[in-house]
Amino acid sequence: MRIVTRREFLKTASAMGIATAGGRTLDALAQEVLRVGVVHQFPIGELGWETQHALGWKAMEAAFPGKVKTTVVSDVVQAQDAERVFRELAAQGHKLIFGTTFSQMAPMLKVARAMPNTTFECCAAINTLKNMGAFEARNYEATYLGGVIAGRMTKSNVLGWVGAFPVPQVVWRMNGFMIGARSVNPKATCKVIWINTWNDPAKEKDAVNALISQGADVLAGSPNTPVQGVTAEERGAWSIGNCSDFSKYVTKRQLTGDILDWSSAYVEAARDVMAGKWKSQSRWRGLGEGGYCKMAPYNSAIPADLLADVQAREKSIISGKLKVFAGPLKDRDGKQRVATGAILPEKEARSINWVVEGIEGAFPKA
Repeated sequence: MRIVTRREFLKTASAMGIATAGGRTLDALAQEVLRVGVVHQFPIGELGWETQHALGWKAMEAAFPGKVKTTVVSDVVQAQDAERVFRELAAQGHKLIFGTTFSQMAPMLKVARAMPNTTFECCAAINTLKNMGAFEARNYEATYLGGVIAGRMTKSNVLGWVGAFPVPQVVWRMNGFMIGARSVNPKATCKVIWINTWNDPAKEKDAVNALISQGADVLAGSPNTPVQGVTAEERGAWSIGNCSDFSKYVTKRQLTGDILDWSSAYVEAARDVMAGKWKSQSRWRGLGEGGYCKMAPYNSAIPADLLADVQAREKSIISGKLKVFAGPLKDRDGKQRVATGAILPEKEARSINWVVEGIEGAFPKA
């Protein structure tokens, strides 16, 4: 496994010209092991989105010792740089290439069309090709369970949500949270503040403090750092984590959290490419074995009856008996979006641009 920054990778690639390895072409080397490329948008830290993807490709390496060789390129922020990196990875003989975020979809589509013999996978992509698949977490199932806990644990009946951007991946999580809360507490409301960033500790802290000042006593959200939970704990409020398990930093007042787990996406793609069985598909998975999200440890302060209820609901979600977006559902303007007995279609859920009843605050267009 090799980890390099975008600048280092492109500089090395330019200097190499026609790449070889010990006198053998990279194509010959590729016959011995599956060469996999992974492109991260930002640096890989201890927690958050990039870290969860790193855990995914590390699980892939562990599943196939000696059979997979991974090149990891980080800090690929701009789309034009992503295109160059994808193209260079393919040219060097990487037969399976992963993109780790939605913003890499367009450049990956472009390169995939030009490199039909290379297999591509892009996280959060909404389009696929014959040689390009997609995978995304149905993590509203997890935020629904967090909402059930929040709805019972709140004393003020006011919850708070720190929004990164008003994109479907955030909106469906927020809606799941509110649906869960109202399933146990019809009086619950959720105030939202948008900060227009995935990672800005100062903005996150200010948003949490503002929400607490507005009465929120359980905080959740979409930025990928523990700052929200740390700030809430300092103010005596509860929090629910996002993306990673933040309990190492929020030691007393994190109730639980939804953790992204991309392991099966990486392992299955590598397995199928090596077996010659890979087929393009768009995988959207939630809780359960082989799923893309799971619950963080539950706080011991959660009452036993509430914990039992949450765990029973989790089993029902995994079995398919409980559908988070089952009707009746109205948006916050009172318009019926899902009728009684109906379920929001997957296509509509994946492009959702409306919020359910009980969510308060501005809702800007993405």
